Amino acid sequence: MTPDLTLELDDATDILVTRDFPHPPARVWRALTEPDLIRQWLGQDLLRCEMDARPGGSFLYEWPQFYFSGPVLAAEAPHHKVHVEHFNGDTTTGPTVTTTLTPTAEGTRLTVLIRYASAEARAKAVAEGFTDGLEEAYGRMEGVLGEG
Repeated sequence: MTPDLTLELDDATDILVTRDFPHPPARVWRALTEPDLIRQWLGQDLLRCEMDARPGGSFLYEWPQFYFSGPVLAAEAPHHKVHVEHFNGDTTTGPTVTTTLTPTAEGTRLTVLIRYASAEARAKAVAEGFTDGLEEAYGRMEGVLGEG
């Protein structure tokens, strides 16, 4: 299993991210949903991290210059979560993010489908760097998973 991240622009509005982890889905799920673990891999300058990974819950990731927040629409631990991701509180825009953890013979395949309302919204997000740093962040997550 290779830890390399794959990022594809799919259809007109989607970004598809995949990465394999040599850990079971329950362990990867914890790293994606437990604030203490999220803080360890999402970035050292993270000021606030809140996650209620239940349908009807919400999340908040805040850095000094910006934040992401939104509602959790669906969650089925440890395999599936859907949330809307608002940038700096702008609830008029923001993609719907579907995260799927699939067991493999070697561990887990993480698939993240980021769906924007339009091709223009996706192009703007890519141009503004919203996909930059994913490989590094998931690499840090791999380190967190390896520790526990």
